[in-house]
Amino acid sequence: MIDHPQRRVAFFTIGQSPRSDVVPEMAPLLGAHVRIDEFGALDGLDAAALAALAPREGQYRFATRMRDGTQIELDAAAAEARLAQVMGQADAAGYDVLVPLCTGTAIAPMRTLVVEPQQVVDHLVAGLAAHCRKVGLVVPLEAQVDAFHMVVPLDCDTLIAHASPYEADAERAARNFEQAGRDLASCDLIVMHCMGYAERMRQAVARASGRPVLLSNRLVAQTLAQILSPGV
Repeated sequence: MIDHPQRRVAFFTIGQSPRSDVVPEMAPLLGAHVRIDEFGALDGLDAAALAALAPREGQYRFATRMRDGTQIELDAAAAEARLAQVMGQADAAGYDVLVPLCTGTAIAPMRTLVVEPQQVVDHLVAGLAAHCRKVGLVVPLEAQVDAFHMVVPLDCDTLIAHASPYEADAERAARNFEQAGRDLASCDLIVMHCMGYAERMRQAVARASGRPVLLSNRLVAQTLAQILSPGV
């Protein structure tokens, strides 16, 4: 039996780590030979530091998750700057891959290989869109709908709905995902465009829409599984 070396991946959230809602969804696809470490852009920050990252009026914002499961909204540019600092601190720590757990952040160049979810998801969707009439996208916040953009243009119409993966009220969350699915039922396929969406949420949108639904964190995990494969 060949003893394969352990692979190491670092996950980075723009919220607080650990992301108990996301990483357990991805880890089984990576395999037992992969060691996962998690880091959060908001880890260790006090109330004043968190307040400094609050959304600015008229600027694009992100929704993310605190350690206790609550939702927090952040100014996009400020969150990206903080994320770059945290990723930079891990860049020389011997990881095989660095992975931000967000499909909307701009990522600073690193020496370590970075798998950027937005690039993975958006380029795949662009390829699929070449043979679609309409693609549906689900994003967390209503405020993101009008300002949302893909990193590559799609060759078909797009329709965007919103439903937060961090809604604390389970009944309200279920209604929101059902509504998003109904709103996107005219699309050829639907993409859950946030790493915080879980399989149960994907299923809810699929049931309500009757359309194929892709989960961003699964697309990224399947890519990582091949990159981190132990080989022969």
